[in-house]
Parts: sequence; C-alpha cells; structure tokens
Amino acid sequence: MTEPARVSFELNEEMLGLINKEFSIQQLVDRLAQAISGKKAEEMESIARDIFTRYGIDWIRRSRQLGEEYPDRTYGVLKEAIDSTGGELWFPLLPQRVLEIAYLAIQDMEFLPVIENNPRRLVYRIDDCQVLPAIREECGEEVANRLPCRHACLSAAHTLFQDLDFAGVLIEMESTTNQNGYCQFVVTRT
Repeated sequence: MTEPARVSFELNEEMLGLINKEFSIQQLVDRLAQAISGKKAEEMESIARDIFTRYGIDWIRRSRQLGEEYPDRTYGVLKEAIDSTGGELWFPLLPQRVLEIAYLAIQDMEFLPVIENNPRRLVYRIDDCQVLPAIREECGEEVANRLPCRHACLSAAHTLFQDLDFAGVLIEMESTTNQNGYCQFVVTRT
C-alpha cells in the first residue's frame, strides 16, 4: 500500500524565490535611480510613479499566477471554505492569500500582518519595508520622503481586485512608514 502524498500547508519556497528573482527590490531601485538621474523634482515624481505602478501591476499578477500554479493545503482549505459558504468568504480570504504571496516573496518577513479580516474589511500592514531604505540609500532622502514605493503597493491592490472582478471596494493607504513607522492598507467593501 502506498502512503498518500503529503501536501504542505506552507507557501512553496520555489514559488517565492521565482517572484523574488523576477521582482528584485534592488533591481527596481536601481531602475528608479537610473531613470531619475539628473531630472527635476516634478519629473522625478512622474517617473517614479510610472516605474512603481508598472512594478505593482506586474508583481501582483505574477504572484496570483504562481499562487495558482503552486497550490498548498492551506489554499485547498481556503477554497473549500469559500465553496461551502456559497462564495461568501471570497472576500477577504482569496485576495489576502495573493497579497501574502506577493509580500512574502519580496520582503524579509515571515508573515503579512493582517490587522483586520472580515467580510467587510481587509486591513494589512508592512512593518519593516525593504523598499524604502533601498530608495533612501540609492536615490537620497528627498526621493525617499516622497514615498514613491506607495504606487507599487496601491497599484498592486487595485489590480488584484480589478483582475478578480471584484468591483465595489475602496482601497486606501491609512498609514505610511514616513509618519507611522509602517505602511497600512485598508480594503473596504462598499
């Protein structure tokens, strides 16, 4: 008799490594530094917004794609829960999983701090962002203080909900690392 295959409850390390390699923070910040070199402040803002927005869109889509290609037991249980409630738990469980994959792949964190998770709101936070210090080091304090990385996080969230055909959500950045020591995002069903 053969032993049944064991399925891990943990996210696949190979998947996280692929995302990390494709969406390297250092490569992103190097691209920003090169693009804004010698530019005026107003030009820098526009260039940074474009770079980080495109990054956020591509990063969340790739995270979602690989999350489907590398399912784990937790994902199976999550889908069972969604199905057993007639789809009621779709929000926030499915988007939260994709966000966890995305952030755990590029940030040095063991878990994505989820502050609130219920059928009305999803609130998550990035406590120790790796992007902002890299921007500060490569591009200087003035560029870092503009928090251009917020465009990646916000465009990722907007893209995720748009791609999941989930209209009727409001996505806000409630706290920023510059002011609060962490970035916090709130997704509210409207």
